[in-house]
Amino acid sequence: MKIYLSYKQTWIEENELIKDLNFFKSKVEKTWNNLYIFYFEEERNQKADKLNKKFLEEIGKSDLILAYINYPEKSEWQLLELGMAYALNKKIVVLVNEKIEKNYYLSYWLWKTIKFKKLEDLDFDKIL
Repeated sequence: MKIYLSYKQTWIEENELIKDLNFFKSKVEKTWNNLYIFYFEEERNQKADKLNKKFLEEIGKSDLILAYINYPEKSEWQLLELGMAYALNKKIVVLVNEKIEKNYYLSYWLWKTIKFKKLEDLDFDKIL
C-alpha cells in the first residue's frame, strides 16, 4: 500500500516538523509498505509548477492520503493536496489533534477522522 502524508509545513519550527515526520515514517513504514513524505525529497526546492506536477503524480500513485492536522492555522498547500486527492477519488483519513477545537476547512463527514491527544497515541493498525 502506498500512502501520501499531507501536513502543514509553513511557519512550523523545523525541529518539531522533522520530529513529527520521522515519527510517521517509523510508525507507518512498520505497519504498511510505503510512505511518501515530501519534506524528505530532493526536489522540494523546485518551482511551483514542477511541484504541482510532482504532488499530483504522487497523490495519483497513492492508495491512501493521511492528512495530519496538528495546528489550528490552515495550510493552503494542504488544502490543495486534499482537493487533488478528493478529485482523484482517493481514500483520505484525517488525523487531527484534539486541541484544535474547530477545524477550519475539513468536512469530517467526507472522510474518516481520527482525533488524538498525543501523536504517540495513534494506533496505525486501526487507521484503515
